Formats: sequence, C-alpha cells, structure tokens
Amino acid sequence: MDLTRYTALFLSDSRDHLQRCNELLLAWERAPADHAPVAELFRALHSIKGSSAALGLEPIAELAHSAEQVLAAVRDGSLPATREVLDGLFRAVDGLGNGLEAVARGEPPVPDRALVEMLLALAPQAGRRAGEMPIGERRRLERDGEPASGGSRPAGRQVRVDLDRLDRLVHDVGELVVARNRLAAIADRDIGSELGLVSSRISGLVAGLQSGVLGARMAPVAEVFDRFPRMVRDLGRELGKELRLEVQGDDIELDRSVLDGLADPLTHVVRNAADHGIEPPAERLEAGKPREGLIRLRAERARVGVTVLVADDGRGIDRGAVRQRAIERGLLAPDVPLPDLASLLRLLANPGFTTRREATGVSGRGVGVDAVLTRIRALGGRVELKTVPGRGSVFLLHVPVTRAIVRALLVAVGSERYAIPFGVLAEASLHDAARGEVTLRGEPLPTADLRQVVGLSGESGGRRPIVVVELGGQRAALVVDALLGQQDVVVERLAPPAGLPAWVGGATILPDGAPALILDPAALF
Repeated sequence: MDLTRYTALFLSDSRDHLQRCNELLLAWERAPADHAPVAELFRALHSIKGSSAALGLEPIAELAHSAEQVLAAVRDGSLPATREVLDGLFRAVDGLGNGLEAVARGEPPVPDRALVEMLLALAPQAGRRAGEMPIGERRRLERDGEPASGGSRPAGRQVRVDLDRLDRLVHDVGELVVARNRLAAIADRDIGSELGLVSSRISGLVAGLQSGVLGARMAPVAEVFDRFPRMVRDLGRELGKELRLEVQGDDIELDRSVLDGLADPLTHVVRNAADHGIEPPAERLEAGKPREGLIRLRAERARVGVTVLVADDGRGIDRGAVRQRAIERGLLAPDVPLPDLASLLRLLANPGFTTRREATGVSGRGVGVDAVLTRIRALGGRVELKTVPGRGSVFLLHVPVTRAIVRALLVAVGSERYAIPFGVLAEASLHDAARGEVTLRGEPLPTADLRQVVGLSGESGGRRPIVVVELGGQRAALVVDALLGQQDVVVERLAPPAGLPAWVGGATILPDGAPALILDPAALF
C-alpha cells in the first residue's frame, strides 16, 4: 500500500497538534498551578502517538508516550509542575518536531534515547524500560491508529488541497484574465454587437472564478504568528532577558505564497528586537522601564495590502553608532551627518553590516536586515523603519495580499507601456514638469522622470501626467508621457539576472498580447 497520502496527512495533523502543544505549555508556564491545559496536552500527544505507531514510526510514538507519562504523573498529583518538568515537556515537543521533519525529508526518525530517559526520570515509573509502551497498547495503536482530531476543536467542512494544484489553477485563471482583457478590448471596438454582451458575461464569470481560486489560497497570518510565542520565550531564556509578546490581527488573511515568504523576514526582525532592542532587566529598571521587555507583532489591513508591524520598547537604534560603523567600513564619508530613517535602513541593509563587535548565538552577523529587505522586496513589498532612542523601534513590513493578480494603472513612456500597482498610488494629474520638479498643493515632491529612468533620449515638453505614489507615509511623483487606464494584471515574477533594474517588480501581458514591465516605485526614490 502506498503510504504517501497518509504520511502527508499525518505530518499536517501532527504539526497542528505540536503547535497547539506549544500554546498550551506557554499558558501552563505562566500559571503552573493551573492544570487545565494538561487534558488537552494529553489528547494531542496521544493523537501523535497513535498516528505515528500506525505508520510504524516507532521513535516518534515512543517519545510521545514518554511525554504522556510525565503528564499522567502531573495529572494524578505524584509530580509537581516545576520549571524542570515544563522544560522537559518543551524539549519533548521539539524532539517530536525533529522527528516529523525527518519524516518530511523521507528519512526515518532517529530515536532520542537521552531525551526519553530524561522524561522517564521526571515521572516515577516501575517495571518498564524507559519509554517502552505496553505490548497490548502498541498493537492496538498499530492496528487502529488514532483519530486525527485531538477532540479539542470543532470539526468543519474542509478539504485539504495540495498547494501545487492551487498554483496551477491560479496560473490558468491568470491566462483567463489575459484572454478576457483581450476579448474586452476587441469588443470595445465593435460597440453594440453580440460580442460585447458575450464579453461582459465572460468577464463576470472570470471575475467570480478569479475571486474563488484566489480565496482558496488565502490563509490567516496566525499560521506564521503562532511560532513566535515559543520563540520569544526561548530567546528570553537564552539571552537572560524577560520578554513578553503581544499578538494582534492574526486573523487577517494573505495568499499562501506571501505568507510563506513572510516567515523568515519576521523571524529575523523578532530575533533582532529581542537581542539588539530589548535591554537586560537591570538596564531597563535603571532607565525607569518595567523589567519585562515588550515585543508587539501586529497585522493590519492597509489601503491595498497588509502591513505587519514588529515593535519593541527597547533602547532604539543608536544612529551615532550606525554612522561611526558606516564610516569605519567606508560606507559614509566622515563629514556626512547622522542618517535619516531611510538612509539608516539602507545602511543597516548592507550585507555584513552590524554595530556589534562580536556575534552572539542569536544575531550580530550582519545578515538580518539585508535578508529582510531582499525577501520582502521579492514579495512585491517594502520595509519601513521607525526608531526613537530609549523608547524602541518599529519595523513595518508592507506586503501585497496576493502576488498573482493585482489592480494596476497603465502608463506610457515613448512607445512602451508600464504597470504601476494600485497599492502605492495616491493620485494622478497633469503637471508642468519641464524642469524635472513637481510641487503639488505647495508641497515639493521627490520626482523621477520615467523617460530618464528607462533610458529614453529627448524630452517631452509641456504639461505631462504625473503619478503620485505614497511610500512609507511620504509622497513622490513619477512623470510619464500618458495615462492609459486601469485593469487587472497577471503578475509574472522575473528571476533576478545580472543587470535587471531594481525598479522592475515583474512583468505582465497586456490585452493586445504585448508584454509590459510592472514598476516598483519604492526602488526609484
């Protein structure tokens, strides 16, 4: 029998159970006298034990069984819920996670005898070798398995769909959108014909299909946020700091590809906040702050897209130290003043840049901010930094809801057409930009002429259209030759070959079949 299907289901369910175990252990650690989490922990571990035994994954089943025995001893009152016991259970969850990842790689899980022995030493056991299940229980589990639901969550009408299948559906819907746009363009030239009616009907059907397929790819940011309470707890232990994490907006949904791409950048930012930002307890008390440092993680809907905020109430970024380090590395001339926030972020994003003289096990190697900017830009997003000395720092990660199909404004420069995503648009108007400067309602704006950006010779005189974009709360003007209207565009991400300009955010196919580049205005200013 091919067990591939069942193994994939086992991995998915067991990862959910382990995530829930982490949540329950964190709650229990905050209130050790409250044994309410024990029953649900027991059920989750029992489900993992049963499913792994049914698949013949003995090391995982034995480890889950050993953790169960510790919980049983706590439940019957023979073992107090000490810090040592909770640490042991956290280690068991990590060990089970390692076993699952081995299975996911197609490798057999390796028995961790030292961990099993440690758990069994915590729970008084008689007449049984460490971690060994009774023969009758093992045979029953191998025969029957265990229900995947831990009995703790209501069942819903759901079906698991392989992400590759959804990706293929999204690609096909993208092709439909391109075909619909071409049909609409033809119908517009033949006003009043039946073709227009057919085009309108097809447009409605494609829009509904597009919405449904993209909706099926959406997932709550909780799927990424849920890893951070445990991470922050462990970082506090490792760094000797008292840390608290507040999470908000974890019900907001993003396309799966965006969500997956957000995980690593968020991990870098949270680790930097814990290591660089939050001070040790003694330093915080001396500064008049509470001993416990606060890290906030929040997702919120923006005008178009989602903003993920990571804030800490730590020491903030020392601009003077950043400037000095930049001078030492030849990134700044000695006579350059303290950098503004945008320049500060660019300096921090230089590969290998760090103000720390020695790296720790957590950070200090100069790869964090560089990796964050690179990966967020690859998602079609941007990063914003705010910091106040002595009060803390805020990283704002602005990302699109989906990378597949976006609303865009089409503009022309010379004979070429370009698409600007609606997510950054503020307004568009005609303006006298002959001198390369734009002042809008008395406010001078940073200005880029798209003719110069793309390397076109000559100038288009007179009044020209400008597109005002909003980037990190600041407005800037992009001068173009013509505004062509708006439409949905299918985003094709381009591999980054040498020489590809930073302002290229992707490509698309227009209704007439011609290609067009999608602009990333953040790279122009």
